Amino acid sequence: MNKTIDRMMTHHALRRRLYIFLMLLFAGTLDYSTGYEFSFSVLYLLPVSMAAWYDNKRTTTIVIAVCAMTWLWADFISGHHYSKAFIPFWNACVRLLFFGIVAYLLRRVRYNLRDMTVLAMQDSLTGLKNARAFQIEYQTLYKLSQRHPMPFALAMIDLDGFKAVNDRLGHQTGDVVLKRFAEVLKNCCRDVDLVARLGGDEFALLMMDMNADGAHAFDARLRERFIQSHLKAEFGVDFSMGIQLYEQLPEKFEHATHAADQWMYQSKLNGKSQTTIMSVGT
Repeated sequence: MNKTIDRMMTHHALRRRLYIFLMLLFAGTLDYSTGYEFSFSVLYLLPVSMAAWYDNKRTTTIVIAVCAMTWLWADFISGHHYSKAFIPFWNACVRLLFFGIVAYLLRRVRYNLRDMTVLAMQDSLTGLKNARAFQIEYQTLYKLSQRHPMPFALAMIDLDGFKAVNDRLGHQTGDVVLKRFAEVLKNCCRDVDLVARLGGDEFALLMMDMNADGAHAFDARLRERFIQSHLKAEFGVDFSMGIQLYEQLPEKFEHATHAADQWMYQSKLNGKSQTTIMSVGT
């Protein structure tokens, strides 16, 4: 149910604002038709909350103002008499403030939730996606590949000589190596590629619309950028990589990564600092 509401309210701005307007219209109509003795403040909160959560600040401000004016209008035409002429306008200002506070708090919760979600899906050291995010986005790409078949390349990378850096120069220097290597990876990949640090000195890539020629070209480009980064010259590290090519992604994430992991270890067995590229069935 929540996912359905999220899709309705996030994918189409015009439709979202129409829903918000209809909520507001319903609250105002019900408020007017039942008279001033019944309170429907909660119903006005619904369009305000939806605007604050799903729309921008400008739209939220407009909705708050319209809600307050609609409530004031319904109060006037329902025949509600006050002892002083300024009281309904005072009440309208209080409602404006009330709606504004609710909207502000909701927007703060929304921003904090978004930031926490990003942090939960991000490797704190390198800024790349973490293992959990990689697995979740893999499943999204798997579903996409079922509707729109395309070739994929899944790569597993392990740094050669990284343990010696930690032992010889300390973990702080090791962190510097990891961050610089992550930058090399990001600069070599396209925006649509999925780049993650799985833990330690192990990295993973999932590249869309990538065939054997593209995988070889990527490997050459990555190794050239790696040499240009001077990581090998400064710290004595290199990397071994295994790439598994898929015409269609396996449903199980573990099956896909296991195959690429095997080829990465094959690269290490063959002398390290190299890449093994394999297609399904080879």
